[in-house]
Amino acid sequence: MQEGAHGQATRFRLRAMRLAQMIRSADPDLAAALSTGLTEHSSLTRLDSSVPLAEMPDLLSVESLPSIPTAPIWPKRVANDLLQIVGEWQSQDTLLAAGLHPIKTVLLHGPPGVGKTLAARWLATKLKMPLATLSLAATMNSYLGKTGQNITKVLDYARTHPCLLFLDEFDALAKRRSDDQDVGELKRVVNVLLQAVDQWNGPSLLVAATNHESLLDTAIVRRFEASIGFPLSTGQQISQVLKSQGVPTTQATSLGRRLQGRPISDATRLVISARKRAVLTDIPFEAALELTAAEQLHAQTPVENRRSTVAALHDAGKSAHQIAKELDISHTTVLRDLKVITES
Repeated sequence: MQEGAHGQATRFRLRAMRLAQMIRSADPDLAAALSTGLTEHSSLTRLDSSVPLAEMPDLLSVESLPSIPTAPIWPKRVANDLLQIVGEWQSQDTLLAAGLHPIKTVLLHGPPGVGKTLAARWLATKLKMPLATLSLAATMNSYLGKTGQNITKVLDYARTHPCLLFLDEFDALAKRRSDDQDVGELKRVVNVLLQAVDQWNGPSLLVAATNHESLLDTAIVRRFEASIGFPLSTGQQISQVLKSQGVPTTQATSLGRRLQGRPISDATRLVISARKRAVLTDIPFEAALELTAAEQLHAQTPVENRRSTVAALHDAGKSAHQIAKELDISHTTVLRDLKVITES
């Protein structure tokens, strides 16, 4: 077994694992022997990171040692789902011995600024994996006509270089499919991703993120092993973020109520802007925070605020009629907002 895996330990281990799964019902003894062999030779259960980084595709951004500035704050359900993924990867030897494998493909979806990108970074940090990021929107805009070929190179890289492969702006494909240009190329790209997600065997963890799950091809969504929805921020969540940034409890609670529903990232930017303002204008931080928050809350027009809420409710599975009733606006307004959101 070690000779067969020489130089390609991770790839060999995963293929042997899949073979054990396939023959488990037909020949349980052989399947058990394979699983035992994989577990006993611990060198085969470790990620092989010896492949040189010189082979990295130009479109891919790779951080060998990703980090996060502060501990993230997510709703309990989101936190539990992410911990489940970490737990499975950290216990992959035990799963392999049972003929099973950790979650390999994950879809993160929800409105902008709720922590999807941070979640990918957090997973990479916890699993001690390099973070390899590909923005599909940038790829589609700059390389349309060769998109399928370029994405294939990225996928091949992740199949030989253990990492967390993060496909950002995954809905870019769905948006572009509504265009009349290069339809054939777009279909090829969708087929490439369908096959990649469906047949992903590692050694990397594939994570995709989208602000508009409803725009994705349903065939792609079904192929992800795990789908984690990030809801709009709550007042308590914003308050916790503010307190973690040094905002006094009473003020953090008050601002949390006023900022609920807005991107979590806004809270961090708010604190940074307020600290700069306090230094430059020589006023107390708390006063600078109140002034900056008031300005940010009034910066977004009522229409922009309504459309961001409509988009979030739509991504949460609400129908246009349900959204109209919940926001006390007309059904026609909801449909018009959804059209603008889709085309933007």
